[in-house]
Amino acid sequence: TSRFHKRAGGGVLLYGPPGTGKTMIARAIACELDAAFFSVKCSDIMSKWVGSAERNIKELFDSARRHERSVIFMDETEAIVSRRGGGSTVMDRVIPEFLAQVDGLEKQENMLLLLGATNRPWDMDEAALRPGRFDELIYVPLPDKPARLKILELNLRDVPMAEDVRLDELADRLEGYSGADIKGFTAAVTDHPYQRQIETGQEQVITGEDVIQALGRVKPSVNDRMLARYEQDRRDRGAS
Repeated sequence: TSRFHKRAGGGVLLYGPPGTGKTMIARAIACELDAAFFSVKCSDIMSKWVGSAERNIKELFDSARRHERSVIFMDETEAIVSRRGGGSTVMDRVIPEFLAQVDGLEKQENMLLLLGATNRPWDMDEAALRPGRFDELIYVPLPDKPARLKILELNLRDVPMAEDVRLDELADRLEGYSGADIKGFTAAVTDHPYQRQIETGQEQVITGEDVIQALGRVKPSVNDRMLARYEQDRRDRGAS
């Protein structure tokens, strides 16, 4: 890496609708790298007490630097690097401290990967998104049909279903649902057969009526207006 002036680690921002598995992606990356994993919510780092948030940021990066390989996952990244100019003295202190810690990644010998996740990339300070900080911005979309089918298979494994309940068809009906929405649906669709089994003492299966009722109870959490905002943000950034 030194021959071509490449550095290990760096910053990657995962952005997209809520419930699409950004946290799971971060954990999988840390596992693949066999790295120490530090997961924090940026809203928890912030503090009304003067100096606390800055110290929290510094302590987080200092802890990660003690390992040969480490991954810092910062959820709700917009909470810690929101756009400046709103008159917040706290943010005027916190953002420079965060940027200073990220800039320091280039100077260290150990591998430290910073993964950020946000549902609101348009609220982030542009200084955090320039090269050398969050070098890569990766859009994590709603699951496509193969992904929806896989989520159903994983969450309904070994669950008895009537012949008229087909996961492939159900994956079509769940278009527009996030991964978290689909997981919520699989919990809801088993409620009634579970209750029937308790009441009757006889084995029950998921029926077509159970599916209809669950679809009525669990609606997509992401609407077309939200998706349009993400698409506009991607076009503004020149993303493919």
